[in-house]
Amino acid sequence: MKGAVALLVLLCGGLTAAMITTPENEDKNCPSVMCDTLSKIEVLENRLAAAERQVETLNAKAETKVAFSAGFGGTGYYGPFNVDKTLVYETVYTNLGNTYNPATGIFTAPVAGVYHFSVYHHSGQGRRSDSMLYKNKEQIAFISAMNKDGSYNGSNGIILQLEEGDVVYVVLKDNSWIWDHMSQGGANGWCHFNGILLFAQ
Repeated sequence: MKGAVALLVLLCGGLTAAMITTPENEDKNCPSVMCDTLSKIEVLENRLAAAERQVETLNAKAETKVAFSAGFGGTGYYGPFNVDKTLVYETVYTNLGNTYNPATGIFTAPVAGVYHFSVYHHSGQGRRSDSMLYKNKEQIAFISAMNKDGSYNGSNGIILQLEEGDVVYVVLKDNSWIWDHMSQGGANGWCHFNGILLFAQ
């Protein structure tokens, strides 16, 4: 009986010693199943943290609201110039997100996503009106209106996939005019540059 008790004490002492982790025996005393489990838990925690950060980023993008509409405010003829000139639509009707700059005429994408842009111009009687929509330094769309016998409207629209920081603007071709007028009853002119974020990516 005494021998059995002594053996039990010896076994318990050995197990207790084996469970005490020190820098010297940390790796030796970690059962392989436990180590594998702890490693998997750590991997899952890292993945969960990364997924939470991604969801937060997507939520922030989804909540981004971008829409602008700007015009000339009925200023009459604009142009012609002997060089291509970026059009500055100083009269802002809508600018959700403050992404359109009325001092430069340039829209800057705040987030990557799909956007829709439209341009409406009026040529004025017997005048030529040629302009271009640009994405960064690339010509994307052309707007033209001309009639010898009267005045014409020209327009164009396009859907663009933009990266954060991309710019979109309108350039009036050299030797071209546009004409803007405030109609009776308070209509907001004939020439506009518009854009809206359809969805973020």
